[in-house]
Amino acid sequence: MQIIQIIGHIGNDATVKDLGGSQVINFSVATTESYLNKDKEKIITTTWYECARWSNNTQIAQYLKKGQQVHVLGSPNNRAWQNEKGEIKVVNGILVEKIKLLGKAETSQNVNNSQPEEHTKQEENYDMNEQHDDIPF
Repeated sequence: MQIIQIIGHIGNDATVKDLGGSQVINFSVATTESYLNKDKEKIITTTWYECARWSNNTQIAQYLKKGQQVHVLGSPNNRAWQNEKGEIKVVNGILVEKIKLLGKAETSQNVNNSQPEEHTKQEENYDMNEQHDDIPF
């Protein structure tokens, strides 16, 4: 079994699709890495992941908003295909098992503000495979 875990920011508000007997939460997450090349220039790379969580408990989707930092744990679900132009397209996918909300969502106001915003919101940890009576969703 392969496991992947990432920490990044949500790229779009989560959507929920009802497929008859089951539901799926879809959202994208961007991770960013940086390094210095041989010329001492800072290189920043961003990798996008398309995340899907199959569950009949989809209430967490309301908290998965654009800019929110999350920790995602799941199994890789990468897909590749050839489009009508003959180009090979690849999607880095994750079938999500656990989601942990981290900090506050980044907004354009937060990004442009030179003062770091205090993190008053307590971290939320939600294991989607466990039952929690004290969780509000």
